Amino acid sequence: MRVLQKETLENRKRKLLQAVIYQYVRTAKPVGSHVIVDKYNFGLSSATVRNLLSDLEKEGFLIQPHTSAGRVPTDKGYRHYVDSLLEIQTLAAGEEERIRKEYSARSKELEGMMISTSHMLSAMSHYTGMVLSPRLDKTLLRRLQLVSLGGNQILVVIVSQNGLIRHRVVTLKRPLPSERLTAISTILNDRLKGLPLTEVRTQILDHIETVEQEQRDAFTLARELVREAFDLNQPDQELYVGGKENIIDFPELNDFSQLSTLMKVVEEKNLLASILEKEMKKGGGLTVKIGSENKLPQLRRVSLVSSTYKIGENAVGVLGILGPRRMEYARMIALVEGVTRIVNQMLTRFDADVE
Repeated sequence: MRVLQKETLENRKRKLLQAVIYQYVRTAKPVGSHVIVDKYNFGLSSATVRNLLSDLEKEGFLIQPHTSAGRVPTDKGYRHYVDSLLEIQTLAAGEEERIRKEYSARSKELEGMMISTSHMLSAMSHYTGMVLSPRLDKTLLRRLQLVSLGGNQILVVIVSQNGLIRHRVVTLKRPLPSERLTAISTILNDRLKGLPLTEVRTQILDHIETVEQEQRDAFTLARELVREAFDLNQPDQELYVGGKENIIDFPELNDFSQLSTLMKVVEEKNLLASILEKEMKKGGGLTVKIGSENKLPQLRRVSLVSSTYKIGENAVGVLGILGPRRMEYARMIALVEGVTRIVNQMLTRFDADVE
């Protein structure tokens, strides 16, 4: 009996594994040897295919849910498939143009851009899109602008050194005229420009007792700024999530308790934000976490494709897609990488606009 060389055997098993995963992603049904023989022209007999599938199961790449059923990929099988992707799909020209048009209408506001990105990732993947926004507390203050909204309300516009913009509406105890707001803006900018935002709160309070009596209007406003505009510990506002409702359609979540547990994690956001922030601190680019590779137990029946986005050479945030393990990885990777590239360009434009 002819014995195959190890390289030939491994190549056959690799192609067979790719075919099983491709078929399972398309149909969500266990894949039997007859499907492989009928649909894929490998030139192998049914017996040979069955033996190879059995080998892949013993090696942990496939699992057979029931004795008489076909096989489905394991997390190890998906990982091998993702790592062996030689050609990642690129976004079609029409898709990339659609993304750019969606951004163009909201390119002046950081928060609008983050919301747009999460919804765009969700709409194009049909899964759940996530964006961890840049942390302002790590940057320097470039400019502070105070704008009267009428009555006791003012709009505080915080522009950081790397071009990120944050808006906050602050309600004062009494109204201040526009010219007074301008004067206070000048005083605060002279004192605070170039300081880390984490120090701005302290510096405002430190300066209060040294400012002359006629500048007492600045004190009230300064305290309001410390309490509201420079409150940088608001995790719920740092993670933008689009398409949470798509989680209901994830095929792996066929148990209500699994579904409700994942929904709770997505709704509360804190755990997801901490996971994405850890990825950002690693400084890497694209990351694919498949099922059991996720350290958080609630995420072990789903996959997370994420990528850090940057201003210049500095990683400032993370965006990605949360979806079923049975996802079209090549396309999801292309989508995340394409959106990351566009977000990088948009943030560079932000930086130029505020110079």
